[in-house]
Amino acid sequence: MNYRTAHVLAPTILSLPLVWGRTARAEDMFRLLGEKEIRARVVGKDITDSSHWVSYLRRDGLLLSDEMGRKWTGTRKIQNNKLCMSNPNLESPDCNEVWMSGMNIRMRANQDQETFDAVVEKHRAR
Repeated sequence: MNYRTAHVLAPTILSLPLVWGRTARAEDMFRLLGEKEIRARVVGKDITDSSHWVSYLRRDGLLLSDEMGRKWTGTRKIQNNKLCMSNPNLESPDCNEVWMSGMNIRMRANQDQETFDAVVEKHRAR
């Protein structure tokens, strides 16, 4: 997994097998999204493991994260068909391809990188 991606979305990496198990069934149906599709399917929604962490990709470019009660604010943008996110600990944004199957999301920096899997949900105020 891309080291920076883990720090942007969720340091609770131990919870990923739970999410991966849910996405593995649809593995062959993941499709790479372009800029317009990322905006339509991800922006304005939550990316989450459904229990330990959630990141809300606001339409105004802010990224609000809650990791087991620890909250922080970063930024997000779409650039060159990749979702770029930053948090207060990063000097520059972490950019990833976005692949989706239904509401399952898979992100990776490059084809030779490991993936980061999660679920996209309608935003819920927390």
